[in-house]
Amino acid sequence: MTIQKKPARPTSYVALDETSQALLDSSVESALVMDVSGYVLAANAAAAKLFDLKSGENLHQSNFFALLPEEAANSRRAKIDEAIRDVRSVRFEEEANGRSLVHSIVPVANPWGEVARLAVHTLDLTKLRRTDEDLRREQQRQIFFMESLPGIVYHLYPDQTIRYANRYFRRYFGSPKDKICSEALNCTKESGGCPPMVAMNSDKAVEWDWTDAKGRTFHLQCSPMTDSAGERMIMVLGIDITARQRAEDALKKARDKLEERVRQRTEALERANAELTQKSTRLVTAMKKADAAARAKSSFLANMSHEIRTPLNAVLGMSELALTVNDKDRKDEYLKRVMEAGNSLLSIINDILDFSKIEAQKMSLEAIDFDIRKIIEATLDMHMLSASDKGLRVSAQVDKAVPAALVGDPSRLRQVIINLLSNAIKFTENGSVTITVSLKDAAETITPGDPVTLVVKVIDTGVGIPANKQRAIFKSFLQADDSVTRKYGGTGLGLAICKLLVELMNGEISIESQEHKGSTFSFSVKLTVGDPKVLREISPAPDCVEKPDITPLRILLADDNPLNKELAMTLLIEQNHSVLAVENGFQALEAVKAEEFDIVLMDIQMPIMDGVSATRAIRDPNSGALDPTIPIIALTAHALKGDRERFLAVGMNDYISKPITIADFYATIARAANKAEKTTCTAEEQKKSGNSGTPFDRQTALDMLGGRTYLLSRMDDIFIRDVPNEMQELFAFFEQGEMDEAKRMAHSIKGSARTVGAQRLGAIAEQLEYLCKQKDTDSAKQELKILESEVEFALEYISKEGSSSLANEKEK
Repeated sequence: MTIQKKPARPTSYVALDETSQALLDSSVESALVMDVSGYVLAANAAAAKLFDLKSGENLHQSNFFALLPEEAANSRRAKIDEAIRDVRSVRFEEEANGRSLVHSIVPVANPWGEVARLAVHTLDLTKLRRTDEDLRREQQRQIFFMESLPGIVYHLYPDQTIRYANRYFRRYFGSPKDKICSEALNCTKESGGCPPMVAMNSDKAVEWDWTDAKGRTFHLQCSPMTDSAGERMIMVLGIDITARQRAEDALKKARDKLEERVRQRTEALERANAELTQKSTRLVTAMKKADAAARAKSSFLANMSHEIRTPLNAVLGMSELALTVNDKDRKDEYLKRVMEAGNSLLSIINDILDFSKIEAQKMSLEAIDFDIRKIIEATLDMHMLSASDKGLRVSAQVDKAVPAALVGDPSRLRQVIINLLSNAIKFTENGSVTITVSLKDAAETITPGDPVTLVVKVIDTGVGIPANKQRAIFKSFLQADDSVTRKYGGTGLGLAICKLLVELMNGEISIESQEHKGSTFSFSVKLTVGDPKVLREISPAPDCVEKPDITPLRILLADDNPLNKELAMTLLIEQNHSVLAVENGFQALEAVKAEEFDIVLMDIQMPIMDGVSATRAIRDPNSGALDPTIPIIALTAHALKGDRERFLAVGMNDYISKPITIADFYATIARAANKAEKTTCTAEEQKKSGNSGTPFDRQTALDMLGGRTYLLSRMDDIFIRDVPNEMQELFAFFEQGEMDEAKRMAHSIKGSARTVGAQRLGAIAEQLEYLCKQKDTDSAKQELKILESEVEFALEYISKEGSSSLANEKEK
């Protein structure tokens, strides 16, 4: 027969000896002693902390159950009653207030078998369990990271087995299960041994390029490490560099071929030179001049090759790095470097175009009012950062006699000053750079319309130029010497362009310089005095655009991109114009044969017949067009220098660049209709604040639509609806090898992306368009993968973030 022990009467005091109290206080767990009624008789500091008591407070004489929430108190009371009833220890877990707790309740019986007191121990496992959970999540993230890498990853062990391989590896090589490394990779032994095993044996990281049996080349990195079980292994990370290897091989072949041609040409020139030396002195002199020119141009070509290859190498290298990382900040930084290199490359091309345009006498100067002081101020602001980085003092002095308003071409004058100031800072390591502006032979009183000669000097304390080189630096393709090109870079066209521009403005440019002491570049241009009132009437704000009020027109819109077509039609209908939309140049030609229109908006790149061919056909008097002289406006994303002149040369009247800005769009329509003058800012001025290199620039997209959130929302809907189908067509064209159609589709996606503010997607689509145009299939396929990923990101962003950002704009 079992005798059930009962609880003793409640007590209010417990005496602990020094040893017991020391044991209680030394416990890292919460420990307390309570009577059967729940009153705490003794407790350590950990117990007080568990109940969130303030410093100095303790649990002595507190009711244990009163300190707990009602639900927890009932649960604990049941467990304590069980310990008292059965006179046995009770252990249980509990989740309370976000904590994971383990309780141990130990009954203490007196000599008569009655439970008089209970010892309660509580262990807080919250941090330990959170640590375990964080470790599990980190392992999952590492596995996900390796599975999503665009390269092979596998773990190689000393027995030459591969116990883990990521998805890229399995898709390309198949499963490595039950195979040794050489069988899984189908590779032969390297002459210097197997690099992964070398890394294993030496316990050092190893890198090498490996070409598999299929001819694909991988750059492999072998890193020794220890797995979670403590066993040593090698983690191998491989990036497919086949395209780069092939490009390098092709470049080497092209270089060898070029060198052979240069060698042959050099031999031919040497033979010609030997023959010409037997002729008259005049012919010998002419031959020497021609030979000098050939050397100068050869030097220029070598320099230009370096200047182009340097940013191009950065574009390729940073693009490859961006493909290998998943970290958004690092990828954005790499893409920012790609953008900087691309802008550098564009600057070189613009220099060549400017020089060619001036030499061909196709550049005309403007005659508008401007303030030379503001030009100088803006020029200093542009170069202040580069000057401060070198510790240079940069200043400007404008003579009081210089009028507040002058008439001339401020953009070309600014171009000359910027070039001279840039050179001065580039070739000055310490000291100062100063700009002075004055008038030459100025009259005591001048009035608007009087001719004046403006003299600008740029003075530096830089390296200086030897006397025998000072005349040559203004010639095209030349710098002071080849060492300048190697050390400072540049195309050698800057000063030549300055000289030609100054001469176009009926001026002269000269130099005074001492080697190692500095240089002074001086130029003069002939201008006329302007009217300060005109400058005050010019609005400086680029966003104060009013829609020209013009009579409703009958307009033909030719564009194959649904998004761009919808945008243009919306803007035209808002001005009460009637619009007929067609999808290619052939339909546009047929339309002007059947109906009369006031204006044609013609996209350049369209299927069947492009905009240039359609314009030529309409301008032909025998085409059947009812009005061959109808105003035609180019509507295109082509925005390089020289494109405008090319389109005007085929018979177009004006030019609107994509992405469309409302101000430029309305003003261009008004000019073409002869109803209004251009009173708004240019599209380029409005876009300056929006070109930040970020993936999305919704604010600029909204600004280009005049702040119409509903219109941007409609553009979003069309983008989400049409771009996935365009991507499917793009993939189909690639599979069929139709690169011209693929180029057209990439062009369409580019325009759609920029209209909704997807700047990065637009840039990638533009690159793919160029590669398709060049028929570079391998590079285009690689770019297509990037485009696909960016389209998915853009669709997700616009679907989720687009609507919320538009809603915020409406609230504002």
